[in-house]
Amino acid sequence: MAEIRQATDDDIARFYGAIEFKSQWVARALRNGRLIAGFGGALETADGVWFAFLDVPPQYLKPSIYRHIVAGIHEAKSKGAKVIKARCDTRIPRAEALLKHLGFLPTDEVVDNEVIWECQVSN
Repeated sequence: MAEIRQATDDDIARFYGAIEFKSQWVARALRNGRLIAGFGGALETADGVWFAFLDVPPQYLKPSIYRHIVAGIHEAKSKGAKVIKARCDTRIPRAEALLKHLGFLPTDEVVDNEVIWECQVSN
């Protein structure tokens, strides 16, 4: 059975390879035994601006993951996030609905044919 917990630098390296975030970040690792099966979080890209990501296989996209997404947003806010941006992959069922439910709105910005969404989380 998979579990979600705070991610460590080692978790990031095991999932994404040898990368290092040079800015502030918050993340959760989805573990299935010793395997890191998914990852989600946000990292600071500019002062007060964070970029969220969710890289989870479809079989793990369950309603219970929502509370971890909300916790990550609150953690980023506590570290100074004022705006959180995210890409929306419309091939993922209910991706748009999730972003809207979290308070994100689509922008005019597009990256790799995906609309960038934005959420104001000012303190």
